[in-house]
Amino acid sequence: MKKMALIGGGSVRTYYFVESLMKFYKEMDIGELCIMDSDAEKLAYFGGIAGYLIQREKSGLNVTLTDNPVEAVRGAEYIVTTVRVGQDEARAKDERIALNLGLIGQETTGAGGFSYAVRTIPVMLSYMELVEKYAAPDAIVFNFTNPSGLVTQALYDGGYGNIIGICDNATGIKIDVAEALQVNACELMVKVYGLNHLSWANRVELLGEDILPALLSHDGFVESFHQFQYFDRKLVRHLGEIPNGYLYYYYHKERALQNLLAAKESRGEFICRNNHEMMVALRAHDIEKEPEACLRIYRDFMQRREGSYMQLELGEKQEAAQPVKPSELGIPALVGKAPATEVYEGYAGVVFNYIDSMQYGRNIDLAVSVPNRGAILDMAEDDVVEVTCTIGKDGAVPMSFSREEIAPSNLLLMKTIKRYEKLTVEAVRKKSKEAAVEALTIHPLVADYGLAVKLVEAYCAHNLPWIGEWK
Repeated sequence: MKKMALIGGGSVRTYYFVESLMKFYKEMDIGELCIMDSDAEKLAYFGGIAGYLIQREKSGLNVTLTDNPVEAVRGAEYIVTTVRVGQDEARAKDERIALNLGLIGQETTGAGGFSYAVRTIPVMLSYMELVEKYAAPDAIVFNFTNPSGLVTQALYDGGYGNIIGICDNATGIKIDVAEALQVNACELMVKVYGLNHLSWANRVELLGEDILPALLSHDGFVESFHQFQYFDRKLVRHLGEIPNGYLYYYYHKERALQNLLAAKESRGEFICRNNHEMMVALRAHDIEKEPEACLRIYRDFMQRREGSYMQLELGEKQEAAQPVKPSELGIPALVGKAPATEVYEGYAGVVFNYIDSMQYGRNIDLAVSVPNRGAILDMAEDDVVEVTCTIGKDGAVPMSFSREEIAPSNLLLMKTIKRYEKLTVEAVRKKSKEAAVEALTIHPLVADYGLAVKLVEAYCAHNLPWIGEWK
């Protein structure tokens, strides 16, 4: 039986991860899960809630909690990272610093993502050193630590391989299409290209036929499809693709910024407050003696959190249009006609699909972040890109995209953001304010030298406890 380590297991998402793992650990031959976090209290509560689930279900999975990263990765064949350096308070300040300058501060896509990255990359590199030294040979690291694509790029640039950048957002496109069509998701092949939180789906195959043009030509589908709620529908038809929801910040920058500036608190501030109130409620209970009470509190607060997703950016809550019946699209209902061989449960599902397919050679398609290696012709070989890969015994093999498949404007945005990412990695490595200013100057959501200078000075001061002095 194999060992899996979860680094950053004091996260509020640990319960979801373990809940999914419980269903599939036997098939993946995983016998041990070590949950690690440097925050002892959060580890005790969130790791404890997860442990209670395993105990309640009388599972044979062995779960341990530790604050020692060496103990966590020692002998592990799979390492999942979900690290939040500076915790919720630092994220909230990342976003607020940008908003105070009239800029989008979103923690991955916006200027806040830069701040998050510069204090996170050194920590992640130190974890990778431990993985190389103590983990099992050929151990696979699944990086869910945000900003996921940028951090994954930094790890590859640091000389570390066998890393898969994961995100549930790109996979979510496939899930949403499957639900809209009332088919099993495994019956679809959705071809995605781009960078993390900056990607497009340009092909949706059902039984080998590309049905995306038909879907985009149907008014009812375009109006009701979940992934389109963020965008003007005229834009969607112009693109001829399904844009990742985070592209809202680029395509509707002014709208997003106005809504964020008008809000009483940022997304980061809301999450910080929500998690703080959750911890206050949890502290009233002993996790060992009252695990069920702790679980109820956890679920209540997480429901409140999930229900608020993207509401600040979108402004007033929008009423979703009634979904179109699949029969009206001319697409047959195929539920149950193919076995549900894939797992669709957040970022955990991405991890489990990857491991399962690699072990058994199932050759499923999965959108993950990996080195380009020629998948997108006009991107560099070592550029980490988010593309649909075939996952089999050889790991992730990226699908190829011709020049004709990728719109020139999309490619330009990808190359610009990739340049920003590479400069950010350089800035961290050299502790260089100059490289940092250049990175933020070219970032489309900053795009101003003077503002970039102010951001770098503010973020260097904010992150001083983690990054030290920069020059």
